[in-house]
Parts: sequence; structure tokens; C-alpha cells
Amino acid sequence: MSYNDLFSLNGKKAVVTGGCGYLGREIVKGLSDFGAEVVVVDWNISPIEDTNAHYIKCDLGNTSNIKDVMKEAAGANECIDVLITLAANLGAGVLNDVETMDDEYWAKGIDGTVGYTFRSIREAIPYMKNSTSGSIINIGSLYAVGAPDPRTYFDTPFSSTPNYGAGKAATVELTKFCASYLAKYGIRANSVSPGSYPHTNVQENALFKKRLEDKTMLGRIGYPEDLVGVMIFLASEASKYITGINIMVDGGQTAW
Repeated sequence: MSYNDLFSLNGKKAVVTGGCGYLGREIVKGLSDFGAEVVVVDWNISPIEDTNAHYIKCDLGNTSNIKDVMKEAAGANECIDVLITLAANLGAGVLNDVETMDDEYWAKGIDGTVGYTFRSIREAIPYMKNSTSGSIINIGSLYAVGAPDPRTYFDTPFSSTPNYGAGKAATVELTKFCASYLAKYGIRANSVSPGSYPHTNVQENALFKKRLEDKTMLGRIGYPEDLVGVMIFLASEASKYITGINIMVDGGQTAW
């Protein structure tokens, strides 16, 4: 047996929700470089350089819209091989801690994390059943497995909300459920939990960046390219016997 093509995505159709975002853009590039036909599903479309990705605008809070999008993404072959659920939306609010968050903001964040993910999976399943190697990759979080340290955020304009962590923890559990339930169709489901990957504008706050760096064993924050390898691995035949796991990509933060 030759292993030269173990990580190849040639001939695979990959759908990436939230693919136009800070983390998604690099992942889309990686999938494309390894041969996948990539469909980017996002609310705000901005073309990604050096790719031939197809873009579809979608409101992931609208089931009818998602149904139409997945059908279009599947194309004439009615097949989706890889689904990566990056999209998330916490809504807008200023009362964002556990003492002051109102019901509306709480519900928006839960739906914008695990709700978006659930609907995307549900509507993709009919087309993933037609794949010979279906792979679902959901995005968890550092805060899916542990609580934020308030000292990291003290005296900065940043915070981590309780609905975000709760929604991401639910996403990791949903992944395990889907791995169990969808195994009968030959569809694998795994989650990837990034650590601290602050957007470039957040990195401008030197105090906050330094605190995030000091939390990790490797002494630095994560960058979008740090997620590409694990995505290619889970999307490809290299991981064909792996399902139901959550992979931390956090520079070792949760290991100490």
C-alpha cells in the first residue's frame, strides 16, 4: 500500500460554514491546496485569495435557507464529503456576565453556537450519506472543556461570555452523539477545540496578548495556520478510524 495520497482531498466536496472569517480563510486555503472542491457558506461573503472556492450566502438561523444552501452545495452529484462548522454568532449585548446577562442574549449565544452547528449537520446529512468517506468537523473551544480565568481579562476591554462556553461545550457533546448515531452511514464526526486565537485587532492590546501567551506551554497565541493541519487530517483518509473525539489545538494550555 502506498501512503503518498493519504492526506489527499482530491475529488472531495467540502462545505465550510463561516469560511470567510479570521480562522476560516486559512482553512479554506488548506483544503483547496490538498485538492478539495470547497463551498464556503457565510453571512458576509468576502472572496479568499488563491482559491477557487464557491460562495453561498446563508443565514444559519433559518432552516429553510440552510436546506437550500446544502442542496446547492451538494450539486448534481448530491454529495457532501466534508462538513466543517466554523460559523458562530453571539449576537450583540453589553450585559455579558452570568449575573447580568438577559434571557435574549443568553439564547442568542446558545443558538449561535450549538444551534448553528446542529442545523448545519442536520441539513447536510442526506448528502453526506452519499459519500464514501463522510467527515464532520465541528469547532469547539478551549472554554468547552474549562472555564475562562477572569484574571486574563481584568483591566482589558475583552471578556468571555457564559453562553459561548456553554454553547461550545454542547457542541463537543453533540459531536460525540453524531459520531455514535451516524456511524451506521459511514460518517465520522469529530471536534477541534482551538485555544487562544485572538483576531489581529485584539492582538494590538499588548497586555491581553501577553496574558494569553503566558497561559500556554508553547508561550504564544494560536494563528489560523495552526488549525490547517488538523483539519486536513480529519477531512482525509488519514483519520478514517477516528471518530467521536475532541482535539485540543491550544499550545498545551489545557495540559497543565
